[in-house]
Amino acid sequence: MEQRKRFGGNSGLGYYTSWEKSKNNGCIYCGNPATTREHVPSKAFLQEPYPDNLPTIPACFACNNGYSEDENYVACFLDVLKSQVYYDYSEQEQTDCRIAKDKKLQKNLQEQIKSTDGKILYQLDEQRFDRILLKLARGHAGFEYDYVDFDNTKIKIWYDFMFNLPENVLMNFEAIPETDIAPEVGSRSITTPFILQNIATGDAMRFSAWNEVQENIYRYQVSHNENGDITVKIVIFEFLYCVVEFGTQIV
Repeated sequence: MEQRKRFGGNSGLGYYTSWEKSKNNGCIYCGNPATTREHVPSKAFLQEPYPDNLPTIPACFACNNGYSEDENYVACFLDVLKSQVYYDYSEQEQTDCRIAKDKKLQKNLQEQIKSTDGKILYQLDEQRFDRILLKLARGHAGFEYDYVDFDNTKIKIWYDFMFNLPENVLMNFEAIPETDIAPEVGSRSITTPFILQNIATGDAMRFSAWNEVQENIYRYQVSHNENGDITVKIVIFEFLYCVVEFGTQIV
């Protein structure tokens, strides 16, 4: 699978965000020298056949492999819970295969997702969810905006399931934000936003659209918020809604 290229090529991009096998790169997760490239999002959250030309970023071998167990847990938890909540939804075949091969995962899911008297009771491992959602958001932010300084960034994370979200929260989440801040020339996000112009006044507004990696499976949006910091929104299986903010203004 060929790596997706950013508009304008890779010239001048960050040590932690531009993967080239022949050059020195830094792991976007830990900062150590990168020896591999990491798909964003991880294939654990996608279905076969996988989309062509998935984005990649630099990662060390340890980080590239060190998230796999937690990624499988989060992906399977979401799929199993969704199948319990919605009667017209069936678990993905790959979820069944993963659970069948991993007895520990099977035991965890049986303990954390239960149906009692027609009610679905669930208790997710928040630490593992936080770890993976932050990892996904960091990858998207790094790929779309090359100048993110993760070492000097405060992070705020929120996520919930669709069945818990009132209509006004969903509408606000789905909104495509306007931004006055343009990405670095050559970065991927320079091709993602779109422009609307008022013909009468000449005023132009720049918006950050949703990136649909796989229909009804995974989509994300990266934009600047009102503080000039970076906001990443992620929707997995059209079931989990997540917002991660990276910035110096977050308290």
